[in-house]
Amino acid sequence: MNKSPLDQSIAVIGAGAWGTALAILLAKAGRDVTLWARDAQKAETMRQRRENPRLPGAGFPPG
Repeated sequence: MNKSPLDQSIAVIGAGAWGTALAILLAKAGRDVTLWARDAQKAETMRQRRENPRLPGAGFPPG
């Protein structure tokens, strides 16, 4: 049995302002989203702070 497109996970490649905004919107819509960043240290900082410094005030939803 195939999954519905709405049940599939989404990967957003690029954790700049646009990629982060897209990932946040998809997550708030109930989608399973993974945000990929090129720089591991910046990714870890975003994970710890639950926010991208390039998009201040737009925190990551729980999950």
